[in-house]
Amino acid sequence: MPNDRMNYIGASDFPAIMGMSPYKSPLQLWAEKTGQLEPDDLSDNQAVEWGTRLERIVSQKFSDDHEVKLIARKTRYVHPEHSFISCELDNIIAGTDELVEIKTVNAWAWKQWSDPDELPAHVIVQVMVQLGLSKRKIGWVACLCGGQKYIEKKIEFDQKFYDIIIASGVTFWKMVVDRTPPIAMGMDNKDVVLRLNPSHTDEVEEANDMNDRIRYLQEVKMHIENLIKEKDDLEAIIKERIGGKLGIVTDIYSVTWKSQKRRSVDTVALKVDMLYDRYSKETETRVLRITNAKK
Repeated sequence: MPNDRMNYIGASDFPAIMGMSPYKSPLQLWAEKTGQLEPDDLSDNQAVEWGTRLERIVSQKFSDDHEVKLIARKTRYVHPEHSFISCELDNIIAGTDELVEIKTVNAWAWKQWSDPDELPAHVIVQVMVQLGLSKRKIGWVACLCGGQKYIEKKIEFDQKFYDIIIASGVTFWKMVVDRTPPIAMGMDNKDVVLRLNPSHTDEVEEANDMNDRIRYLQEVKMHIENLIKEKDDLEAIIKERIGGKLGIVTDIYSVTWKSQKRRSVDTVALKVDMLYDRYSKETETRVLRITNAKK
């Protein structure tokens, strides 16, 4: 069912539009805005629920550290020339024109936030849009990583960068209106492209303009195969050197070759016991295969 977010692009959409989001590609966002894919349902997602709960704690931490009062500002700011671009702010600092964006991320995202002089690109893009639309010069990002590490960083408004971001949004929205999809990215390979094209006809299209991409894909796959073989050869040599010991040590590296246990399902026994068909299910997907065309 169409939702309100299909009618505009918000600050949190721009990282995906610019190909900077670790969570969503331009193609997936385009498919959602055109109604071809339903946005992920996060209503029962515990990470989202706890993120929302923790935002209040992070906001209080920022207030305590800076001895300021944060005000939740639910005003929607709309671009003066492009009504399909808008945003809302998490908080503003009372008595100032500064905003505060609250983030909570899991421990695995720590590396993205660990550099004291850097912020993840997708966060910078989002806050820059918020600053530009609300006509503010200073933005703060207060983030809780893994529920234990508090990080705080400051962003200053950059007009040139903001103009580039907005221009990308205008281009993207034209593609939504015209229903012209963006080029797929690697993150679309296993999910989005298949969801958009779950089945096929018997029709084959002539596409000579794809020759270079297909040729390059074949070369990349060949290099991957060679690299995997080289990796296996090197690992075999190192394992042979370790032999029956726990590992080896050099002046640079420490290498171990430990035993570990893993439990797996014995499919052969299941088939013998006539249980495999009962507890397995068949799924259908599409497989990409490349062969030389027969003239």
